[in-house]
Amino acid sequence: MESGNNKRMIAVGVAAVIGVVLLVATVVVVFTAFVTLITGVDGLPQELVVQVVGEEDLQNASVIHLTDRDLKQHPVLASTIREANSDPGALKSGLAPMTGVECLALTESCGVYTKDAPYLEYGGVYYATRVLLH
Repeated sequence: MESGNNKRMIAVGVAAVIGVVLLVATVVVVFTAFVTLITGVDGLPQELVVQVVGEEDLQNASVIHLTDRDLKQHPVLASTIREANSDPGALKSGLAPMTGVECLALTESCGVYTKDAPYLEYGGVYYATRVLLH
């Protein structure tokens, strides 16, 4: 008689473990779907900020010299540089929204999202970059 009770307890224990595993997996999938729905598939909304800096700010800093080809490859960077240079009397900075893919591409080629992002130079003007998350 005890053998039947032991088998029943083992079966209940195995069923409980499987139920807990399924419950945890369901919670993880639902949470991931919820976060993706809120933030979007591409991640959190981001903006690229480009600010004109003077040569005096460049001491011992790394500088990447941009070409027209670089700006064609990165239209977000091109638009922020154009915006930073658009109004000669205003604070020289530009801001443009970008996707996670664009941020990754800019980081790989120019290091804009790294801790010690290099300064960028185009047409004799130097720029500092930042990425804002919203």
